[in-house]
Amino acid sequence: MAKLNTEALDLSAGIFIRSMPVDEWTTHIQVQFRQLRVVTHDPVVLQPGTKLRPADVTEEDVELHSLVQRGLELGKKTNIPKYAAYIRRHVTGERVGVLPPIHLWTEQPLSTHQFTDQGVLQNFLCVPHGLKLIAIDGETQLASHYHLQQDPGVPQDVKERHATAYLSAVVHDNRPYLQARQFFYDLNVLGVRVNSTIALAMDTADPLMAVVGRLSEDIPFLRGKVERIARQIKKTSSKLIKLQDLRQCVVNMVHGISGVQFGTKPAPVEKADLADLETVARDWLTAYTEAFGSELTDREGCVAGTGTVLAAVGAMGKTLLSAPAEERDSRREALIAGLKQVDWRKGDHWLGTVLTQTPKGNFTINGPKQSAYAVYAALYHSENGAYRRVRGLPVLASESS
Repeated sequence: MAKLNTEALDLSAGIFIRSMPVDEWTTHIQVQFRQLRVVTHDPVVLQPGTKLRPADVTEEDVELHSLVQRGLELGKKTNIPKYAAYIRRHVTGERVGVLPPIHLWTEQPLSTHQFTDQGVLQNFLCVPHGLKLIAIDGETQLASHYHLQQDPGVPQDVKERHATAYLSAVVHDNRPYLQARQFFYDLNVLGVRVNSTIALAMDTADPLMAVVGRLSEDIPFLRGKVERIARQIKKTSSKLIKLQDLRQCVVNMVHGISGVQFGTKPAPVEKADLADLETVARDWLTAYTEAFGSELTDREGCVAGTGTVLAAVGAMGKTLLSAPAEERDSRREALIAGLKQVDWRKGDHWLGTVLTQTPKGNFTINGPKQSAYAVYAALYHSENGAYRRVRGLPVLASESS
């Protein structure tokens, strides 16, 4: 832990932050951002080549930062405004969220002090005036806090609320930069990033995922058959449809086949009537699963339950969502009737759409982004040659392929 100073308290020695020592070099701190910005630099101004740096940022600061951190570029840089918006919703109570601790580092030794605050003995970490701590983990979050305070679109009362909100951080002091660099590696590389399927399943704030979750329970065929964790369904699994594929199906009911562009990213649904979407999706997918339950169950022999086909089926459902309520039943029946003509068995008739054949003659499934448009045409556009092929009809010379 930082060295315990038992001398008389000297408040002029630096910035005192409530703390809890962990070991000889590590201290947890509870800190308001108005304090944190006194003992750190905005990571943006520490980037090489940055113009208009504050006067207290030296080339030595920039060089030291580069020894223990990567640059703020590409996805890390573009994530700052989005992270700032999340922080804003979090501190204002618009959303229940969590901010992970930021790990801060300095080569210099720090000291802790004990004194009684309202009758309780408290530990305080002292950061000397002028000393700046560097974030070796959580730097994007730190930059986002600065961004929020600098954003002219954020009301002043929100900025004040944010500045006085408490954050959690871990301070590593009296460590050479090579150890700090190793900490960066340990914190950023050793962990296993959660896969996109689990991330989707855990995102309770996504309104679409709430709809998808209810559909997976309300539609009889889907109940207990949706794989929520694994990226791929094992041959021995009783699951039939991946959560991500079910979500893509619902996304495409809003956006049409172009909805595949969103993938696992958030899809805008602000203009959609979610209650109506849920009703139409439930009716459409209930009809589809009841009509083709055996084909969906035969995952090895049929393509009806593949993510690419479900994406196309969802896009077909968009026509139901946009139809007047009194016409939806008849349109849904017509769509199902058209799909009943389809030969869902894997075979050459699906090549160029959902299937590709390997040199050894095996079939592989094409993903939604790669082939959803072609599958959508095969299922829905009667003028397309693939439409006739998957139905076992002769392809006319005048028809497009």
